[in-house]
Amino acid sequence: MHSSEERSPVEGPEITSDQDGRAVRAAVAYYVEKKTMDAVARELETSRATVSRLLARAREEGIVEIKVFQPGALASRLAERLASRYGVRPLVVPVAEEAPAEEKHARTAEVAARLLRDVVTSDVVLAVAWGTMANAVSIRLRPKAVTNCRVVQVNGMGNGTAVGVHYAHAMMDRYGHAFGANVLQRPLPLFFDTPGLAGALGRDRLILQTTQLTQNADVFLFNVGTVSAGLPSAPHLYGSFLDDSDFRLLEEDGAVGDIATSFFDAAGDSAPVRLNARTSGPDLDALRSIPRRICAVSGIHKIGALHAALVGGHISDLVIDERTADALIDAYPTA
Repeated sequence: MHSSEERSPVEGPEITSDQDGRAVRAAVAYYVEKKTMDAVARELETSRATVSRLLARAREEGIVEIKVFQPGALASRLAERLASRYGVRPLVVPVAEEAPAEEKHARTAEVAARLLRDVVTSDVVLAVAWGTMANAVSIRLRPKAVTNCRVVQVNGMGNGTAVGVHYAHAMMDRYGHAFGANVLQRPLPLFFDTPGLAGALGRDRLILQTTQLTQNADVFLFNVGTVSAGLPSAPHLYGSFLDDSDFRLLEEDGAVGDIATSFFDAAGDSAPVRLNARTSGPDLDALRSIPRRICAVSGIHKIGALHAALVGGHISDLVIDERTADALIDAYPTA
């Protein structure tokens, strides 16, 4: 059996002296093998004070490199860069790189719910674009005692199959309950068959009321949808809301994303997208006057649409997980 002095050398920096060799063995035993200072001293047949000096030498010679990772440090740096680049108020949510997409989505929704609870006060009008993120936020909202608060639904609820009606109703009901608010829903399909029908129904008294209330809102909560090669993301595809000719229009017009079923191009401009003439979604230009336009987003697949929405000035407050934020910064070095 070999003594401790006869052990095979460990992998690491080149040993240039006996003291360096002892420093390496002390460092491996203490930092890698997790032995106590007393155990290392016994193994090296020396004193605890000498082990302390050997460990200090290991750090000074670069044999051991100690890094301190501060929770949220990356998120803080990303928030500064997002604020500088896009002129928004960002909340970057720290998440582990290996965290599943569901966890990143849930943690983003939790932070968005806390922000929303802070900004919604008495006499506030809250506009909400329904979707999976807005639904996740509604589930995490804690009640807040405010008075004379109103909540308005921004986009329609479905087409002939009524897909989304019950989903949207339950979600909006949770927002109303959280703030003791009156809820005004938008009883329209996501898309109309013709622009003429959209214009006619848009002049209906109830619909006009929701439109005006949305445009005069104090807070707008939404997510961004994506469009890739003319194909939009949920909820547009579910229930066959759009067909192949609609997809061709989106591709021809350069649509990259949507907010509340109103589409925009890579510059964040909604005017060139012809399908907007048939949507029940909002006039995105009119919504820029809303003071707090909170976009909660998670998912690297969203960064193209998110960048366009940011450069288009549609977002004032951004709640985003740090992995999506990091991907956005990398993909678009300049705004």
